Amino acid sequence: MVLKISDDLRSLLLATNLGRSRDHPLAGWNILTILYGNRASADIPRTLGFIVDQYNSSLLDARYEERAITDAVLKGVLKILVDEAKFIEVSPRKIRVRMISGAYHMQQAPVYRITSRGIEYLTMIPKVLDAESTVTANTARIEEYCELIDKLNQPYLNASNTKLFNDFHNMMSAYSDVMKGMHKLGEDLDEVSNDLAFNHGGKVAEHLNEMLNQKALPAYSKLISQGSLIQHLAKDKDFPDQVARSRHGSDSLEVDQAINNQLKLSSQTQRDKEYVQNQMQMLSISFEPTATAIDSSYDSIYLIFETILSSINLLSDEYDHIQAQTVDIKQLTKQIDQLLTHYQAVSVPKQIPRHLAQDRIVADPSDLLEASTLGPIVYQANKANKKVATLEDNPVVAEDDTVEENVHNALKEFQDLVMEDPIRGRVEKDLELDSLMARDEIMRLYSATGYDHYESFAPFGRQVRNVTAIPETGAIWLHCKNEKYSVQLPCGFHFNF
Repeated sequence: MVLKISDDLRSLLLATNLGRSRDHPLAGWNILTILYGNRASADIPRTLGFIVDQYNSSLLDARYEERAITDAVLKGVLKILVDEAKFIEVSPRKIRVRMISGAYHMQQAPVYRITSRGIEYLTMIPKVLDAESTVTANTARIEEYCELIDKLNQPYLNASNTKLFNDFHNMMSAYSDVMKGMHKLGEDLDEVSNDLAFNHGGKVAEHLNEMLNQKALPAYSKLISQGSLIQHLAKDKDFPDQVARSRHGSDSLEVDQAINNQLKLSSQTQRDKEYVQNQMQMLSISFEPTATAIDSSYDSIYLIFETILSSINLLSDEYDHIQAQTVDIKQLTKQIDQLLTHYQAVSVPKQIPRHLAQDRIVADPSDLLEASTLGPIVYQANKANKKVATLEDNPVVAEDDTVEENVHNALKEFQDLVMEDPIRGRVEKDLELDSLMARDEIMRLYSATGYDHYESFAPFGRQVRNVTAIPETGAIWLHCKNEKYSVQLPCGFHFNF
């Protein structure tokens, strides 16, 4: 994400140390404090001499080994505060100056006054320091924000008093608090998710689920529902002008309005209009789902959605992890049934390797949890007499009868004798077979008549849909050539693939 800095903000950042004085690093801050907070001498004009006297008498900082500030240094600091930061305004006024003789005479001198920007700066810094206490992840102001959005979307807005301007300001303030809270919630979710990723804890998962369901998702849904109203206000060309005119409504206490200073009122109205336009544009971008808008807005509602979605996915993985620790008997049975349908292709090693040595003294050698606590194997040499075996010692082993089965021939015989069409088959008379495999598959199919599920019955790898007995046929004999015995089935049956 790339954050673009406006020209006004850039000049403000350049003046952040408020004077750039090497010997008096806090000079600018102290000057603003004098102009804003010195109530004891409210009736004395804020001239250069007054500021120097106040600074040197009470605001020198011993930690920086500050010496008394001079008029030349103070003028340089004041120039930056006036021209670059615009925290102070200067205007020539006639003031009364006390002479050495004790008499007064009138004299014109520059008088300094803190601006609204300077006042906001003074009140903003303590908020930054107290952010850990003031920024909270709660939904207290979401209702207020939604109500103000609805109020500002009324078809007829009253700009005759300052209520419209105050509603807009309160709406932006509520939105700012809500977004700061949502970002705080995102940080909390990220912390809990990180802990959950490394420690599979049920309590942590429960806490994460509670935060998502009770806080994050309802708050996000309520915020996203205001997107259309925000877009409507952002596209309304008359809205910024109405808000700007509302600032100078009938109940305004602005001095410039009282003295009818049209030049300054017009300038202030234009600045207010641009301020409302910029704020609505930023607010509108926060609700745009395009990739460009998401990348250009730190307060994009969809960035918060990504945080919530990743937490939901992590919670799902944790749920799957917990479920994987228990054995589901039904699922295990189904997997075994599926395995049996393809038993011919399963390869099992002749001997399963042992996990633990059998000569260690443990209660249960098969308990894998004891593997990390077992000590080394200790062998003791034992005398053993080696007996040499000869050919005569070998026992007589009978040769196994090798049965060679041709799967293709067995399948063809099964189809010729049993199948009525590619889907249906029927066994209702005695059968004479050449293939043992075909005979065994028919026997297995009959055993399916006692089941109501057929996952483990798949002759020649083809899944059976149903098998039904035919009691009317009586006993059925299956005989395979070259064998002296036959197989008797209690009755016939038919089946469908």
